[in-house]
Amino acid sequence: MELRQLRAFVEVATSEHFGRAASSMKITQPALTQRIQAIEREVGVQLLIRSAREVRLTHAGEALLPYAKSLVQLEDRALSELGDIAAGRGGRLRVAYLLHGDVPLQGKIVVKFRGEYPHIEIGTSAAHARSNLDLLSSGETDVAFIELPAEVPRSIALQSVRCRRQLMLALSLDHPLARLERVPAAALRGVPLILNPASENPALNAALKRWLTRVTGTHLTVAAEEPADQALEAVATTGSAVAVVNWWRASVGAANVTFRPLIPAPLVELALAHRSDDPMPALKNLLTVAAEVTASNVNESEHDGDLLS
Repeated sequence: MELRQLRAFVEVATSEHFGRAASSMKITQPALTQRIQAIEREVGVQLLIRSAREVRLTHAGEALLPYAKSLVQLEDRALSELGDIAAGRGGRLRVAYLLHGDVPLQGKIVVKFRGEYPHIEIGTSAAHARSNLDLLSSGETDVAFIELPAEVPRSIALQSVRCRRQLMLALSLDHPLARLERVPAAALRGVPLILNPASENPALNAALKRWLTRVTGTHLTVAAEEPADQALEAVATTGSAVAVVNWWRASVGAANVTFRPLIPAPLVELALAHRSDDPMPALKNLLTVAAEVTASNVNESEHDGDLLS
């Protein structure tokens, strides 16, 4: 039995009229009759009794009807879900957040997307830029927030979130530079520096080192490369070393550590990365939502300074 034949049977049984059933299905009455007869030939019993005034079910028809309805409803649900996926209103989307990235803006984008597309199941994870790009390349996530500059594979496309944030200087409370409201970058000449590990984002690590070398006019004194939390602990413990950390991590704060902006400010840019050959409609809708959110966020997210590259 074909689903179109079962649908014809359900329509006739429900409306109790061949004419109304044919009109509802937008087919001719002969075509409708052929579908019913095809089922009857296959099962070997009569399903409907048709007279000039009415159509009623035989005992066999009454037995078949609940099963036919279930199959038709199942097909309707499947077609509806597939339609939602094709239109980007349903399905599943895996989003990788950027650790210590602009957490409020990332959250605002995903919250707005959830509100506009409530039937899309969203799976999330969080990692550094390089890990997020690896997840994309391996197909383990569909879209990822990253910071630029970054080493982006050719298979990955980027959409700028038009959000530039400054990296901040973390110092112990009694560090001499902590007395300044804004620290001239040249004042870091000879100061022991703790930077984020190159493994988190090799391109950003290299760009920051080039920038620091340029603004200080000398070789850097890199005491260590540590993840943000460990770097702040080292700053608080050693007293003499300083760390350059993400704006968001600075906004969270840390015990016995203060944060100061640099002059000029080193800037990083937030972007959404995705596989360039990914046709997923839900992904396209997320990128549209991100563009809408960031278009209204430009003024508050832009800073003067040097964009690292």
